[in-house]
Amino acid sequence: MERVDEFFGLFKRRAEEKKWKKYFPNERERHAWQKVIPSADSAKNWYDLGFTPSEAWSWFRRGFNAEDAVEWADRGFTSPEAKKWAEVGITYPDDAIDYEEAGLKPKDAAQWIAVGVTDPREITGWMGLGLKPKEAMRWVRRGYLPKEVEEIIVRRQSLRKRQMGEKEVEEE
Repeated sequence: MERVDEFFGLFKRRAEEKKWKKYFPNERERHAWQKVIPSADSAKNWYDLGFTPSEAWSWFRRGFNAEDAVEWADRGFTSPEAKKWAEVGITYPDDAIDYEEAGLKPKDAAQWIAVGVTDPREITGWMGLGLKPKEAMRWVRRGYLPKEVEEIIVRRQSLRKRQMGEKEVEEE
């Protein structure tokens, strides 16, 4: 049985080498791809999507496949930037763009997501009130939106000003 496995392993290696030669007839180019991508089919996919071996390696070593890498790259992200977003659970470049437009970095977005606030526009509203994720979470748990909290804060400030004015009148 061991010899059969050995035979099929040899057969698979030869078939793979044929693919490498077919896809990359230039020996130098073939070796460059073989250093960075483990299979001929995968390397051909990266190549067909316009990546060089070094570009492909940068994305591949960070866990991206060719299709995902091209999406991120087409939207202006480098592989390290995309990896940071992916590490906090943002797996689509358009979502990362929305967070960036809200002024958030991956680490900041992760803090908001952890407290249940995932909409970048809503996060912008909470940040506009000067609230940090954990402070906003208290309001979110009670069902409030940033606009409602802003109204409450304005009413509280107005009430305090009136109270301060009454104290000044009493002191005279």
